[in-house]
Formats: sequence, C-alpha cells, structure tokens
Amino acid sequence: MTFALPRRALRRLYLCTLAALFLSAAPGTAQVAPNPSPPAATPKQVDVKNSDAAKPDAKWEAALERERKRVAASQNYDPKPAIWKIGDADTTIYLFGTVHALPPGFRWRNPWLDDVIRRADTLWLESTGADDEDAANLTHTDGNGQKLRPLLDRSTHRIRAQLAQMQNDLPPDVVKSLDEMPTWLAAMTLGSLRDMKAGEILDQGADDWLEKQFRATGRPVAAIEDAKAVTASLDAIPEAAQRMMLEAAILSPERNHEEMDSGAHAWAKGDVGPDSILRIRPEDLDPAGLMAAPLLDDRNRAWVVKLRERLSKPGTLLFAAGAGHFVGPGSVIDLLEKQGVRVVRVQ
Repeated sequence: MTFALPRRALRRLYLCTLAALFLSAAPGTAQVAPNPSPPAATPKQVDVKNSDAAKPDAKWEAALERERKRVAASQNYDPKPAIWKIGDADTTIYLFGTVHALPPGFRWRNPWLDDVIRRADTLWLESTGADDEDAANLTHTDGNGQKLRPLLDRSTHRIRAQLAQMQNDLPPDVVKSLDEMPTWLAAMTLGSLRDMKAGEILDQGADDWLEKQFRATGRPVAAIEDAKAVTASLDAIPEAAQRMMLEAAILSPERNHEEMDSGAHAWAKGDVGPDSILRIRPEDLDPAGLMAAPLLDDRNRAWVVKLRERLSKPGTLLFAAGAGHFVGPGSVIDLLEKQGVRVVRVQ
C-alpha cells in the first residue's frame, strides 16, 4: 500500500535507487533507470545511435515498453473506479478514491470520470506538491522524542543483518535519506524499494495527474489537511511500534507482479466491497495496530467534518484521496452515512 505522505519525496528516492541499480547491474539484469541528465551534444559530437551516453535511456525505454506491454496484457477489462457523490441544491462533491503510484501505462480513466473532472471547479487532495515538499523537509525525531539515530542502530537484532545487507546494495545518498527518516517512514520506503528490486516499475498515480490537470486549466487545488501535522502525529507513535513495522517490512515475503498489481486492479475495477483488498486494516499498517489512528481513523473523521462544512459553499468539488480511506467501517463513506449524509455511488 502506498500512502500519500510524502509521495513525491519517496518517488525521488525510488528514481535515485533505480539509477544506481542501473549503473551497477550486470548485463542482462532487469534493474534499469533513465539517465536523469544526459550530456548535451550536437550530432557531430555524439553518435546518438551507438554512444554510451544514449544507452541508459535506450535501456530504460526498452524496460518501460516491456512493462507497458505486461500491464496492458493484465488489464483485460475497462476501468471503472468507484466514485461517490454528496451534495445539496447548489453544491456537488465527488469523492474519488485513488492509488498514489501506478505501473506505467495502467489505464484508470473512463468517459464518466473524465466528465466529472471537467465539471469540477475545485480539486481537494490529501496533500499538494508543495505540501509534500514541506513535509519531506521536516526534521524528525523518533517515537520517544529523541534525535534520530542511524536506521541500523534503531533496528532490532532480528533484522539487523538483513537491513545491513539491503543498505550495502543501496546508493549512499539513499542510505543517508533513510537514516534521516523516522522509523515508520523508513519502513514504508524499504517496502517500496524491495518491490522495486523485485521488478516493480512505478509511474505517477492518479493524484499527481489530477493536480497537474487542474493546475494546467487554472482551477484551484488545495489540501484538505496539514501534511506537517499528519507527519508529526505519525512521528509520535511509540518507537517500539515503529520498529515492529520496520521488522515487518524487512521480513515480509517478496511479492510477485500479480501481488504488487492486485491493489491497482481492484481499484480500477471499482472493487470496494467489504472483502476488497483496498480495505486497510490496522494490522496491515503495523503489527501493533498503532498507526491506524493517526494515519487513517483520525484523518477520516477530520475530512468528514471539512466535507460537511464545504456543503455550505456552492460549486462542484472533486475530492481525491487514497482509495483505502473510502472502504470499510470507519471510512469516509461510512462516517458520512452514519452522520445522516446521503452518499450516492455514481460509478
């Protein structure tokens, strides 16, 4: 499960790691990445077809093309992600669950969703690009309020050897970034990096696409919450619980493509029933279940308050947030209905 905070900072780490893996990969291996800054040259200076400078991008494009074909073959259905609506005489609020990072070429839009996007005059997200940058630049403390020690020193004896080996395989800049992360965020990041090493390639998710679309058309984009406050509440989770989460991230079995893509497919198909894989259970977040309140429950309750307040303002709003926030007991949908708000699923 990929969470929104701070998704852009994690993507930078992801791309940095991919680049390093490309540079160190043996011929024929799958870990490839784009050359972020290919040297400028005129046709006379470089034979673009045969030059070493062009090869990283060529290999990356080839890998992307293979992944796009794999993803296309796996999507033997027309996408129809869930959309709900609340409103009154002069206000319409569309509620759209998203996935924050998707495989390249993954199809998730359809004419109905595109029409909703066109009609909305404002977009609300969990966080905007600027919010993510601010949250990523926070100085963190551990769950006991103390200065962060290197991640290896915060790990338990059960995973220290595995974590040390993982760090040996990572670029120094990434190891440094992990050391500067609170344990809960490092655990999430390492889970994503493990999937990447298993062959996962991720592209932008629905949130980033929507933000770019609304900004390009001059429509307002705002965050429904304070990303820094959410991050601080997660930092305050007891360090022992965060270390259990780190253990789970290191010791969990390696996933295959089918398992890694399962959430995206369920989302694109609109599978939001009680047994949906999109439903987030406390034990899915950390073994102690202590992350559920600051990451899920508290935020859902706060969002419902703001959505109900927004009903007093005329206009059409699209609120897009992680799909797990709209599925199951305690979700945004569940809380709105329990408070007497009529929620209609329109797709």
